Amino acid sequence: MKKKAVGMILCAAIMASLAGSGVSAAEGGKHFTAGATTGFFGAESLDVAYNWDGWIMSIYAISENLFRLDANYVPQPWIAESYENVDDLTWKFTIRDGVTFSDGNPVTAEAVKKCFERTYAKNDRAGSTLAISSMEADGQVLTIVTETPNPTILNDLCDPLLGIYDADKEADPELGVSCTGPFVATSFSAMTEVQMEKNENYWGGTPKVDTVDLKIIDDTEALNMALQNGEIDLIAQLPASGTKIFENNENVTMDSATSTRANFLMYNLEHSGVDDVNVRNAIGMCVDRESFADVVYNGYATASYGIYPETLPYGSTEGMENAVTSYDPEGAAELLKEAGYEDTDNDGILDKDGEPLSLHAITYSYNTECLQLADMMQAELGAIGIDMQIETFDVLDDPLANGEFDVALLNYAMAPTGSAQYMVSMMFETGSSNNYGHYSNATVDELSEKLKATFDETERTDIAKQICAELVKDRAFDFVADQQLICAYSKKVSGFEINPTEYYLITNNIDIEE
Repeated sequence: MKKKAVGMILCAAIMASLAGSGVSAAEGGKHFTAGATTGFFGAESLDVAYNWDGWIMSIYAISENLFRLDANYVPQPWIAESYENVDDLTWKFTIRDGVTFSDGNPVTAEAVKKCFERTYAKNDRAGSTLAISSMEADGQVLTIVTETPNPTILNDLCDPLLGIYDADKEADPELGVSCTGPFVATSFSAMTEVQMEKNENYWGGTPKVDTVDLKIIDDTEALNMALQNGEIDLIAQLPASGTKIFENNENVTMDSATSTRANFLMYNLEHSGVDDVNVRNAIGMCVDRESFADVVYNGYATASYGIYPETLPYGSTEGMENAVTSYDPEGAAELLKEAGYEDTDNDGILDKDGEPLSLHAITYSYNTECLQLADMMQAELGAIGIDMQIETFDVLDDPLANGEFDVALLNYAMAPTGSAQYMVSMMFETGSSNNYGHYSNATVDELSEKLKATFDETERTDIAKQICAELVKDRAFDFVADQQLICAYSKKVSGFEINPTEYYLITNNIDIEE
């Protein structure tokens, strides 16, 4: 399924489906349809514990968590109605009465405990998301003892990987696990489409629409046209190229919110060429971040020279040792020359010790901005003698995990739970789950452990800045732009609210004029 193609043939099929079949429930009630690219709707399964599918299931409104982030990234009680911090390691959570899974089974503390046990057994990322030493269930009270003091546990419990589902019931091969959200899947095609109906027993109030159809449309022109023609009601995570199309469309509303999502480069430090910090600095100097943010994103992004967006308290690079502070291809060429790179065989490609400076770059096949960044970089690097060949994938998991890249052009939400610790534990620590470039810095590891145990927010911000300073100096990751989350939807739609976390899209409050 990871290699399932999502190309022009699929787009044609989707458009035919949009125009024709859809979900038959439109005959008997309100029907809502949304489209997005693979990156936003692309689940491989409907199992919260599998890979990153919990994130997508939260977007679908199938799964929910004990806590939910508001628009300011502040955790709010959700499936848990309250909590008590007993001591540095012990937390008690009271599960809301009256909540049931979509299969009708009640949500109890024991059910949540079994859910977490299954997730931790199936997904290696769970341990770095929230390190649990032990759990105990007593009626509706779940006691969690953490391995170390954890000041961000409420934020961590908002991560969709820790979505709540019925672990007593075996996952359906097609429709996955039974969750608590306002909608239930009735049909699912991996990386293609999910059809849902409302959960009549949803604890948060009966959904206003009867059925929902969510489709992957990777062809951005087809995606935009589908909204223009009324074949879909909403585009989730509208590509920036589509903003000009809808800015003056009287039938469409366009909303945006500043997110923590960033375009960045990850270098494979075990590969020659990019294992040299001078090469990495030179590559960074050849990226015209301002033009990328202003032109490719149509101004819906901000150029980045640090790690986190400057909207976060630890996002500024002020006072940090930073070799790349502007677009400077001439400086890049000079840096490479000083580092011993030259074109000894006059083939247009720099070399050193007989090795040409030729890079294998990988990125997503569906992400317009990443593809344009790759094209920009290929041209700029070629002009100073660095050869970069680009390979695209529908899903990057395998080539990243297998180290089949010199540089990966990625797009991640850097602090979706509002905590700097999220990405530090996932990507910057030695041996962490998404540290595909094999970055290792003992100072970062030490600071990360300190951050995990620090409750004072001022101190946490200072530690996070120290981590960022190390990352900026080492340049194992090179950040390019911080983007906004953009959604466009029909004027017939009401009750839709954009959330900068990206965890939530479909809700029980969405309604549509018949």
